Amino acid sequence: MSDTVARLSWLPVAILLLCVATNVRPSYAQVKVVGYYASWNSSALPYTEVQYSDLTDIIVAFGTPDSDGRISYDSGIPFPQLVASAHSAGTKVLISLGGAGSGAAFSIATSDSAKRASLISNVVGFLQANDYDGVDVDWETPANSGETGQLTSLIRELRARFETVDTSWLITMTLPATAYGGQYFDIRSLIDYVDWFNVMCYDFVGPWSAYSGENSPLYESPVDPNQAGSDSDAVVYWLSRAGRGAAIPRNKLVIGVPFYAVQFNAGGLYKKLSNTATTNPFYPDVMNNLGNGWTYHWDDVSQVPYLLNSDTTQFITFEDTNSVKLKVDYVLRRQLGGVMIWELSQDLYHGRQPLLNEIASTIRTATAVIHNPSVASGYELFPNYPNPFNPTTTVKFSVPRSGYVRISVYDILGQLVRTLVNGRVGAGEHDATFSGNGLSSGVYFCAMTASDFVQTRKMLLLK
Repeated sequence: MSDTVARLSWLPVAILLLCVATNVRPSYAQVKVVGYYASWNSSALPYTEVQYSDLTDIIVAFGTPDSDGRISYDSGIPFPQLVASAHSAGTKVLISLGGAGSGAAFSIATSDSAKRASLISNVVGFLQANDYDGVDVDWETPANSGETGQLTSLIRELRARFETVDTSWLITMTLPATAYGGQYFDIRSLIDYVDWFNVMCYDFVGPWSAYSGENSPLYESPVDPNQAGSDSDAVVYWLSRAGRGAAIPRNKLVIGVPFYAVQFNAGGLYKKLSNTATTNPFYPDVMNNLGNGWTYHWDDVSQVPYLLNSDTTQFITFEDTNSVKLKVDYVLRRQLGGVMIWELSQDLYHGRQPLLNEIASTIRTATAVIHNPSVASGYELFPNYPNPFNPTTTVKFSVPRSGYVRISVYDILGQLVRTLVNGRVGAGEHDATFSGNGLSSGVYFCAMTASDFVQTRKMLLLK
């Protein structure tokens, strides 16, 4: 194949694949984009401004159960215009019960069968009266084996009641990201009754930490003194031994992405805190800091950015479009259920929602590419490292058997920049090096072809 033909044939791929193309591509409807809608921030994001087409589900927060099984709701709920607009766009709406510090309320409200029956009747009444599509149970968190049983009974009895009233109603649950918080969830007894689980892959650091760190690292750095966990650690936990020896099915595991940041009094990443006070700026607050005494940094290991102020006394850990794209890439590559957002109003910036847009467009682009998973099995083009890079980066790929492989780099216009591999390679993992010397900063695409397998990854050269 000539370079001219290669350039022309890759042009539509380069335009389409602005994200990782996965070996098995579920449809967009199967990959969930779940956004929490916080009632107390509804004035910042009124129902007319919600980007329903970017969301498969909206979870309205919160309702709180009391000792008699009644439910009190935050101001503004049930948001009837939000529900109507969501349904018009094909987006489902759930009510969330619980939230941070809800353990005591749930413990009392589920302590016996009569209280649980009252709570369930009130949930059913709310869903019927307000045309909601289900309930999210956010018990943070069961604290002992007795509460484990109470939660399991609640979910089973809730599902049984839904089966008699409306079988289309959904039950979701919120889970912590670590074994410490997850130890009292009996996953084996819950799997068959819960439609999906939202894992809170954030707050790995906070005012309780001794050192600054990243709020939601995709991967945990070995030099992080906190060693508090990461998104990928949470996925491994819930997909393996979690919950009394039962694993959550991949398609029921939805990982959380924070649209808020954490600001520490510290002189940089993994530095000891000068005091434990923290704040939680939102995405637009962080963006407004850029160029105003703050510098942008990228952590190649954890795959998230951070800001450091010019006096090196303040540190902000946050998400940007690069990091959320990488998280979606991870979800697609691991064939997980999707992503959950806390919360929808927090990335509003100049009338747009850059983080939400990036999540939705990455999923749409990846799932739009037709591919035969049976042919692709065993092939993989991994994320290049580091990314962003300057001037060189390593491209790792894997093949299940000896055969022809071509790995090439293209620019944003689909023009061939360089061919890294073009020939027969043996089975196993291999590395190739790409140098950005002589190239301009910007987006490039690394494409791998082998037999009928095609996979493309986005790379970012920053000089």
